[in-house]
Amino acid sequence: MAMRCLSSLPLLSPSGSRKACAVVKTHPANSATAHRRIRTHMSVATGGEQALTAQEQFQEPEYGVVSIHHVGILCENLERSIAFYQDILGLKVNLARPNDKLPYRGAWLWVGSEMIHLMELPNPDPLTGRPEHGGRDRHTCIAIKDVLKLKEIFDKAGISYTLSKSGRPAIFSRDPDGNALEFTQV
Repeated sequence: MAMRCLSSLPLLSPSGSRKACAVVKTHPANSATAHRRIRTHMSVATGGEQALTAQEQFQEPEYGVVSIHHVGILCENLERSIAFYQDILGLKVNLARPNDKLPYRGAWLWVGSEMIHLMELPNPDPLTGRPEHGGRDRHTCIAIKDVLKLKEIFDKAGISYTLSKSGRPAIFSRDPDGNALEFTQV
């Protein structure tokens, strides 16, 4: 059984918007039915009102959501991007993924049990005029164990970054094509 904390989930009510922090226990499916999750505790912060605790059970959509499989990232030069993701970040190329079946060059890199799919295509996003802090831009977030060690790696490689504006252990950077990356410590 896995546990996750889902924070800042928007809960809409007739009186307005509310935020919630929920701890969710995930139970593996033991039959052909969809995965079930049991929300065991939910606290709703509503300003001056008292916090609400609820226990409810809900079922995943019928088609069976499991996880995010991969994130596609556009790059102008595949070799340059692989050098960044592999040499700086230490990600490994998944050689089992076919690259010769698509009409463009690419590579698949492991991020835990999920992947980043680098695709050598024209990037429609401008390289200039983007927010300095990647958290204010569309971004891919990678969970890591030690933000300070990654900060040292970025410093040594001369890669610019910003730290989380909220004070939590997270670091934001951009790849060679300006794609924003967040690394959050878990």
